[in-house]
Amino acid sequence: MSAPDLVFVCGRNSVRSPMAEALWRARFGDEARVQSCGIEPASCADGFMIAVMREEGADLSSFEPQGLEDVSAGPGTLVVCLAPEADEAARALAQRAKARIEHWHFADPAEIEGSREARLEAYRAIRDALKSRIDTMAV
Repeated sequence: MSAPDLVFVCGRNSVRSPMAEALWRARFGDEARVQSCGIEPASCADGFMIAVMREEGADLSSFEPQGLEDVSAGPGTLVVCLAPEADEAARALAQRAKARIEHWHFADPAEIEGSREARLEAYRAIRDALKSRIDTMAV
């Protein structure tokens, strides 16, 4: 199966969407163009996200969050919205580009409180759920 070009959209492009972008790249390589963005980009990538992605062999330490205006989509692109707060913006991006849209809503692990280990576990759970979802697209 050929992988579609993809844009992952979430709230701040600091946790879920960069995870998804890196996992997509790991799974499909250069087979498709993949980008990620947020509706209100953070100033930097989340440290816990960087740590749990390092466990997967992905170095996102130099990742810089970007906004919707920093990505491009066209017909044939799949826009994947990862956060309910990004639904409207993702839908508008897909409509402008005549792209398809899917909603894969995942909780924001940055909102979890608790010990460092409890927080890391929340990030790992999201990472693993994203990886499973991406793996289903390879079938």
